[in-house]
Amino acid sequence: MTAVKPFRDTTAPQDAWTQEADAVSLPRLDEVGGHVRPSGVGVTYAEQEYHALADEQELTWPAEGERAARPFQERARGLERVAAGTEFLLSEQEQEVRQARADYQHAAWVLTPYTRREPGAKLRYWICWPVLWFGDTAGVWSAAVVSGDVPSIAFGQSLASGLAAACAGLVGAELKYIRMAKIRQRDPESLTDDEARYVRLFSGADNGGGIVKLIGLFSLVVVALLVVGIFCLRASIEGSASGITFGLLAAATAIGSGLLGYSAADEVADLLAATAKRVQKAERRYLKLAKSSAIRGRTQAEAAERSIRDEYQLRGQAAGKRVESLSWRVQRRNPQVLGHGFPNREQGGVIGRRTRRGGDA
Repeated sequence: MTAVKPFRDTTAPQDAWTQEADAVSLPRLDEVGGHVRPSGVGVTYAEQEYHALADEQELTWPAEGERAARPFQERARGLERVAAGTEFLLSEQEQEVRQARADYQHAAWVLTPYTRREPGAKLRYWICWPVLWFGDTAGVWSAAVVSGDVPSIAFGQSLASGLAAACAGLVGAELKYIRMAKIRQRDPESLTDDEARYVRLFSGADNGGGIVKLIGLFSLVVVALLVVGIFCLRASIEGSASGITFGLLAAATAIGSGLLGYSAADEVADLLAATAKRVQKAERRYLKLAKSSAIRGRTQAEAAERSIRDEYQLRGQAAGKRVESLSWRVQRRNPQVLGHGFPNREQGGVIGRRTRRGGDA
């Protein structure tokens, strides 16, 4: 009987396995034809050998898979600590996003009826306010340059005076806040539980009127100083008419800034905008953490490791089945010893089934 070589190379082509199985020959003792497997023949050595080789495939292939997956496993373990820290921050950030969204939805549901700012008013404010600022700056700068001042130095001084004129009108927003607070003012006992969270908006008890009056006085002083300063500058260059004109334009800039601030001011709308911005910032931070390279790298490495192990596990099982089929092939090609099949009562292949490692059937 020709010895069967063990399968040491799991990557050997299947045709080579078939050829090796075909080379197995059992000595013929007597001619038989259409006979069942003799009852006196148990599990042959060839069957035992191929059963052992099949078991070897199911161990060797997973070992190869472990080797192939090792770089991905090392990469995943290397990123584990950083990824764990990022996941912790991600979970905390998720709670912040949920809380910010809940606060915004609650504020929008309760306070939206109290908003008085028309759509687009805030955008109009941020477009027009810089125009007023730079318009006043240009008038002062041109006069300073004409009077012989250094352009760079004149621009800095003009920019400051233009900003002062634009800021002088910011008191208009405070006047609007006081007016709207008086309209919203209610008895604290009459507030619902939801409205009680924003009791500051409904109290109106301390509206800071004295402070606003003081700020308004300072704004008027700023406007007066700008008018006098621009009048003197222009009058010294182009005459009193020009001085009065540009002085009045400076005053108009400050008053226009005040009216613009008054039209855009809405404390309730500002609160809703602030809560909405908080939601946006929380979501941006959450998405930034979710895109962390550590989490993505670890997830990819773990997925590759798991896929490689599964692949080699299946390949090992397939190779084991292949070797087991070769055991049946050996029996089929040697009917003179093992017959042509099992008796009817043993259709399940009791005799030829795979044996346990101890060699028992």
